[in-house]
Order: sequence, then C-alpha cells, then structure tokens
Amino acid sequence: MAEETVVVQTSTAVGRAALPAPLRQTCIGSALAILIGLVVAPPLLAALTTQGLPQFYLVRQDTVWLAVTVALLLALAGLRLPVRRLAALPPPDAGPTAWIAAALVVMIAAAGTFLALRGFALSRDEMMADFDATILRTGRLVAALPPDFRALRDALIPEFLLPVPGGAFWVSSYLPGNAGLRAAVGLVVDPGWTSPVLAGLAVLALWRCGRRLWPDRPDATVVAVLLLAGSTQVLVTAMTAFAMTAHLALNLAWLALYLRDDRRGHCGAVAVGALACGLHQVVFHPLFVAPFVLHLLMRRRFRLALLYIAAYGVICLFWIAYWRLVLQAEGAGGAAAQVGADWFATRVLQLLADFSLGGLALMIANALRFVAWQHLLLLPLATLAWGAIRRDEGIARPLAGGIVLTLLAVFVLLPYQGHGWGYRYLHGLIGNACLLAGYGWIAATARADAGERAAAAVAVGLAATLAILVMLPARIAQAVQMMAPYRAAMAAIAATPADIVMVDRGGLAFGHDLVRNDPFLRNRPLVLDLGAVDAAHLTALCSRHTVAVLDRRQGRALGIMADETSDPGGDRDRAARRDQMRLLGCGTDLPIAGDAKTVR
Repeated sequence: MAEETVVVQTSTAVGRAALPAPLRQTCIGSALAILIGLVVAPPLLAALTTQGLPQFYLVRQDTVWLAVTVALLLALAGLRLPVRRLAALPPPDAGPTAWIAAALVVMIAAAGTFLALRGFALSRDEMMADFDATILRTGRLVAALPPDFRALRDALIPEFLLPVPGGAFWVSSYLPGNAGLRAAVGLVVDPGWTSPVLAGLAVLALWRCGRRLWPDRPDATVVAVLLLAGSTQVLVTAMTAFAMTAHLALNLAWLALYLRDDRRGHCGAVAVGALACGLHQVVFHPLFVAPFVLHLLMRRRFRLALLYIAAYGVICLFWIAYWRLVLQAEGAGGAAAQVGADWFATRVLQLLADFSLGGLALMIANALRFVAWQHLLLLPLATLAWGAIRRDEGIARPLAGGIVLTLLAVFVLLPYQGHGWGYRYLHGLIGNACLLAGYGWIAATARADAGERAAAAVAVGLAATLAILVMLPARIAQAVQMMAPYRAAMAAIAATPADIVMVDRGGLAFGHDLVRNDPFLRNRPLVLDLGAVDAAHLTALCSRHTVAVLDRRQGRALGIMADETSDPGGDRDRAARRDQMRLLGCGTDLPIAGDAKTVR
C-alpha cells in the first residue's frame, strides 16, 4: 500500500497521469468494435442495391472520422495526460457549467442555422415541418386545395401527404407538434430559432436530471452535460427543422419531471408526454417511456405504473385519431373515415411486411454513423454503465432499455433513415446515453486516484474542445456541401419567369425533393413532379401556362448526384410526358448559370 502511495505521488509530481484502468479498457474495446464495424459494414451495404445513401454517408462522411475516433481512443488509452493543475482544483459546479453549455449550444446552433445552412431544408421531413407550420400560423389545421389543383396534389407534393380522399385539403401525414412549435416561435421571431432553443433546453433538462440522480457527484453531471453539448449530431441537427431536437428536449424534460417523484412531477411528465407523442410520429416517445413504466412495475409501484399506462393509452389513442378528428371538424366526414385507426394500422402492417434481415446492414451503418457524430468518450463511458445496469442502480436500466427498445423497433419497422446528420432515429435517446455515461464516469473514477480522475476530466474536456473546434466545422462543411446543389437548383427554379417548372427527376438523387410548394400555392413558379402529371392535365397546363423543365442534364450540371436506381414504371411515365411536351411544343429548359442551351 505504501509503495502504491509513492507511485501516485511520483506521477502527480511529474504532472501526468493515465486514465483510470476501466476507462482505458473501454476505450480500447470501443476502438476495436468500431474497427469491426468498418470492416463488416461496407460489403453488406454494397449488397443493398436500392438504398445507396447509407453507403454514401459511410464512405464520404463517416469513415475518416471513425478512423480518427479509433486512433484517438487508442491514444487516450496509452497516453499519460497533463494533470498537474487540474488535480488540485475543487469539483466543478454543475449549475453554471450547464447554463454556459446551454447558452453555447443555442448560439452555435443559431449561427449554423442562419449563417451556414441558411434555413435550407434538404429533406422532405424538414420541408413538411415548415409546410405545416405555415398552415398553423394562419390559425388553420389543414389547408384547402383549390379545385383546379386537387388532381395534381401528388405532383405538387410527391410524398408524406395525408391521404385525404378527393384532395380538398392537404397537410403532411406527420403529427403537428414539431410544426406547432415552429409556428409558435415564428409568431415572435424567425422559426429557425426553434431547434437551437430546444437544444439549449435539452442541456438544462439533462443537468436537472443529473442533479437528482447524483447529488453527491456533480462531476458526473458535468460530464453528462459536456457529452451532450459536445455531440456534433445534437448541434448540427439543431440547425434544421427535423423533429428530433424536440424529441430530445421533451424526453429530457419528461425525465426531469419524472425524477421529482411527486404529484406535480408526474402530472407534468404526462403533460409533456402528450406533446412529445404528437411531435411527428406517435411511436418514438412511448419507446422512451415504456422502460420506465416497466421499471415501476418491477419495483412494485403498481398505482403509479397504472397511472402512466392509462395516461399514455389515452394520449396515443388521441394522436392516432387526430387526423380523423381534424377532418371531421373541417366538415370532411367521408374523408375523415379514411385516416383513422385503420389507416394507422395499415401503415404499421405495411412496414412489418417490408421487414428484411437485410436491414441489419443498415442498422450497423446507422450505429457507426451515430458513434461518428458523438463526443469521443460517449461510447466508452456509456459502456462502463453496464455494472449500474446489472445492479439496477437508479434509472440505469430504463435508460438503457429505451435505447435497446428503440433500436429493435426501427430495425423491424424502418431501418433506413434517409437523410440525417448522425443517426436521427436515436436522437431523442442521446440524453439517455449521456446519463448512462454519467453512471459510467462514476464507475470509472470510483477507485481512481486524484491523478487518474484529473486525467479522465482532461480527456473529456479535450474531446469536447476537439468536437467544437474541429469536428463541428467539418460536419457543417459536409452538410453545406451536400445541400449546395439542391440550393442552387431551387435558386434557379425561383429565378425563372415561367409559370410552372416541371421536374423530370429521372436519374437524379432525391430529385423529388426539388418539388416543393407553399401550402396555399402562393409561390411562383409552381413546381410539379412531371411523372405524377397525367396526359390530360399536362395538355391543359401547357395550353394555359409557360412551362420550364429541370431534368437530369441540368441537375447534374448543378452538382446533384446521379441515381441509377431502376424505376421502369416511373421512367416510362416521364418519357411519355416528355414526348407529349415535344409534340405540344411545350416547355423550355430551365436556365442555369453557365448553361448555354436553355431552349429545346
């Protein structure tokens, strides 16, 4: 024992120390797991001929960062870090740290929103959030579609519309919570502030959770806060209209209220849950809550568990019936019958019918993408929470259960996430992972000497600094680069004097995302998906309007990636419409910068 004391004093005297042994081990284990994933994922993804985006993300955006992550984890496991000054400092105050971190998150996310991404919606998910928010700001729940355009509804918005028979109304098929938040913020300031503010609130809610979980270990709370604030996924997603930032904030707000464990707290949690279930898809928040309810049952708190079961039963039934209630209120009773519980069940059954073990390759890629966008030490520290999970300490089990349950659900229902900065289907559970890392921090430092604890703190701080100063600018640059061709295409569309732009999306990656219109059709030109316009309506449009066409040639010139995925039916329809337009003498090429050929 005396010899050990001498060693510790000597290491402190020279001002350097290694990480605690458990953390060194999980750094090495995490690095090996990532390496295995990098070896296994590419050939599996290459076999998925119809879903190239995950492979693109892995190769173009994540492989380099995953390799850097492996190298840094191995370096941290082997290096002795400078700790002379930090070892003598008192434990950090979690409160001021959380407020500073929250303010920085809001400022960084807002700067990225308005200066880097400039409010551009790349994906249909983001577009529909703004589409619905525009409707809600008028005081309506749905928008009326003029009779002349009802048959063209799917050409005006190709996907994610509520299937209202007859097309008298249109709105997205997403629930209105996220759009409602954006609409409410938009009444005061630019709606682009919504996600940055929610991300800041998520940091503060995480701090409140940590304060209740570890009142005697504020350092664990500080670590959890730094892991959340140092997540490039959290920061870049907060620069977008994706609903996932709201999921993260409301899940953590729910947990902070739940941990009060009093009447006011549980009532508040139910109220937050009612909003969280209606953010965009009803399934995500209940997957987060279910393990906590099961935990109550296991601890024989039957009355409280039954309260939550009953409350969430009512909440979920309401949101499943929401669109039917809205259409009934609009006087569309016949159409309302088509979007109730039967419609919800049909959608779920369709997803189940599409299940394939090939989704495992996508889930491996999703997991790698998630790790690549997080704080460097999130995975090693969260892994160390296994002891707390096994011993059922605090809420470690339900925190882990929410992650596992969500991963299982999306593997079965929807392993392909499409666009997303990081793995967005797990975004609402990043707070769970950070709190598990707090448990892991306690386990890592429980038997560590002052030098090792200081080394671990230095590692967390250095990794957070690396994330903000190096990884975040690189990730923003990747996002801007991916958006640039689509932004340029939308600028070219907006600049044309034509009344209508037809998008022939054949051969263009996500060409359908260029088709976007105001819910009240106030934009000019109107943008239509050529393949969704039938022959009769095309003739009528050509006779009454000037028409421009954007196709593969212009899209590729603007930098939009090619998509060689076979779509025989769609290709035939688009080719037939182009032949018809030539016979009618209808349509000019959409002018783009540097393109001399603008007229057919």
